[in-house]
Amino acid sequence: MQRGSGPGFAAGLAIAQILCGQGVSAAGSAERELLRQELVGKAPPDWLVHVSDRGDMLLAFVTPPYQQAFDLWFEPEQLRARMLGFCPSAEDKIWSQLQPRQLIAIEPTVGGKSADAMRLACPRGRQQPPA
Repeated sequence: MQRGSGPGFAAGLAIAQILCGQGVSAAGSAERELLRQELVGKAPPDWLVHVSDRGDMLLAFVTPPYQQAFDLWFEPEQLRARMLGFCPSAEDKIWSQLQPRQLIAIEPTVGGKSADAMRLACPRGRQQPPA
Protein backbone atom coordinates (compact mmCIF):
# COMPACT_ATOMS: atom_id res chain seq x y z
CA MET A 1 0.00 0.00 0.00
CA GLN A 2 1.30 3.43 -0.90
CA ARG A 3 1.67 5.94 1.89
CA GLY A 4 0.44 9.50 1.46
CA SER A 5 -2.24 8.72 -1.09
CA GLY A 6 -5.83 7.59 -1.11
CA PRO A 7 -9.03 8.92 0.39
CA GLY A 8 -7.70 9.07 3.98
CA PHE A 9 -4.82 11.36 2.98
CA ALA A 10 -7.10 13.59 0.88
CA ALA A 11 -9.60 13.86 3.74
CA GLY A 12 -6.82 14.74 6.20
CA LEU A 13 -5.48 17.41 3.87
CA ALA A 14 -8.96 18.87 3.37
CA ILE A 15 -9.54 19.01 7.15
CA ALA A 16 -6.16 20.69 7.69
CA GLN A 17 -6.99 23.32 5.07
CA ILE A 18 -10.37 23.98 6.66
CA LEU A 19 -8.85 24.33 10.14
CA CYS A 20 -5.86 26.41 9.05
CA GLY A 21 -7.41 28.26 6.15
CA GLN A 22 -6.30 27.88 2.57
CA GLY A 23 -4.19 31.02 2.77
CA VAL A 24 -1.86 29.34 5.24
CA SER A 25 -0.97 26.50 2.86
CA ALA A 26 -0.21 28.95 0.06
CA ALA A 27 1.36 31.68 2.20
CA GLY A 28 4.86 32.51 1.13
CA SER A 29 4.82 30.14 -1.83
CA ALA A 30 5.42 32.93 -4.36
CA GLU A 31 8.32 34.34 -2.35
CA ARG A 32 9.75 30.87 -1.75
CA GLU A 33 9.62 30.07 -5.48
CA LEU A 34 11.09 33.45 -6.42
CA LEU A 35 14.05 32.88 -4.09
CA ARG A 36 14.49 29.29 -5.28
CA GLN A 37 14.64 30.40 -8.91
CA GLU A 38 17.17 33.09 -8.11
CA LEU A 39 19.41 30.71 -6.17
CA VAL A 40 19.21 28.00 -8.83
CA GLY A 41 20.36 30.64 -11.34
CA LYS A 42 23.41 31.40 -9.16
CA ALA A 43 24.30 27.79 -8.37
CA PRO A 44 26.47 25.54 -10.52
CA PRO A 45 24.29 23.07 -12.45
CA ASP A 46 25.23 20.10 -10.27
CA TRP A 47 24.28 21.81 -6.98
CA LEU A 48 20.85 21.32 -5.39
CA VAL A 49 18.77 24.12 -3.89
CA HIS A 50 15.73 23.77 -1.66
CA VAL A 51 13.90 26.70 -0.05
CA SER A 52 11.72 26.24 3.00
CA ASP A 53 9.37 28.79 4.57
CA ARG A 54 10.03 28.99 8.30
CA GLY A 55 7.62 31.76 9.27
CA ASP A 56 9.73 34.91 9.47
CA MET A 57 12.55 33.28 7.49
CA LEU A 58 13.02 31.82 4.04
CA LEU A 59 15.67 29.16 4.61
CA ALA A 60 17.61 27.97 1.57
CA PHE A 61 19.42 24.66 1.81
CA VAL A 62 22.28 24.55 -0.70
CA THR A 63 23.83 21.17 -1.47
CA PRO A 64 27.01 20.93 -3.54
CA PRO A 65 28.11 17.53 -4.87
CA TYR A 66 29.44 15.43 -2.00
CA GLN A 67 33.18 15.90 -2.54
CA GLN A 68 32.89 19.67 -3.07
CA ALA A 69 30.66 19.96 -0.01
CA PHE A 70 33.07 17.92 2.08
CA ASP A 71 36.04 20.03 0.94
CA LEU A 72 34.19 23.30 1.64
CA TRP A 73 33.05 22.08 5.07
CA PHE A 74 36.69 21.94 6.19
CA GLU A 75 37.45 25.38 4.71
CA PRO A 76 35.02 27.51 6.73
CA GLU A 77 36.05 30.86 5.23
CA GLN A 78 35.57 29.56 1.69
CA LEU A 79 32.28 27.97 2.68
CA ARG A 80 31.08 31.23 4.26
CA ALA A 81 32.07 33.28 1.21
CA ARG A 82 30.45 30.78 -1.16
CA MET A 83 27.19 30.71 0.79
CA LEU A 84 27.03 34.50 1.17
CA GLY A 85 27.50 34.72 -2.60
CA PHE A 86 24.00 33.25 -2.91
CA CYS A 87 22.44 36.11 -0.94
CA PRO A 88 20.23 38.44 -2.97
CA SER A 89 21.61 41.92 -3.59
CA ALA A 90 20.00 44.96 -1.96
CA GLU A 91 18.05 45.86 -5.10
CA ASP A 92 16.82 42.32 -5.75
CA LYS A 93 13.05 41.90 -6.21
CA ILE A 94 12.74 39.31 -3.43
CA TRP A 95 13.33 41.92 -0.71
CA SER A 96 10.33 43.98 -1.83
CA GLN A 97 8.18 40.84 -1.65
CA LEU A 98 9.06 40.15 2.00
CA GLN A 99 7.82 41.85 5.12
CA PRO A 100 10.45 44.00 6.91
CA ARG A 101 10.74 41.43 9.74
CA GLN A 102 11.34 38.53 7.34
CA LEU A 103 14.84 37.40 6.51
CA ILE A 104 16.63 35.05 4.17
CA ALA A 105 19.14 32.51 5.42
CA ILE A 106 21.42 30.13 3.54
CA GLU A 107 22.41 26.78 5.05
CA PRO A 108 24.87 24.41 3.39
CA THR A 109 24.21 20.68 3.48
CA VAL A 110 26.64 17.80 3.13
CA GLY A 111 25.39 14.29 2.47
CA GLY A 112 21.86 15.31 3.40
CA LYS A 113 22.94 16.77 6.74
CA SER A 114 23.06 20.40 7.73
CA ALA A 115 24.02 22.31 10.85
CA ASP A 116 22.28 25.35 12.30
CA ALA A 117 25.71 26.65 13.27
CA MET A 118 26.60 26.95 9.57
CA ARG A 119 23.42 28.92 8.75
CA LEU A 120 24.10 32.44 7.46
CA ALA A 121 21.58 35.26 7.42
CA CYS A 122 21.61 37.37 4.27
CA PRO A 123 21.99 41.09 4.94
CA ARG A 124 19.24 43.15 3.30
CA GLY A 125 21.64 45.86 2.18
CA ARG A 126 24.23 43.59 0.53
CA GLN A 127 25.71 45.05 -2.62
CA GLN A 128 26.70 42.76 -5.46
CA PRO A 129 30.48 42.44 -5.82
CA PRO A 130 31.89 44.12 -8.92
CA ALA A 131 32.13 41.82 -11.94
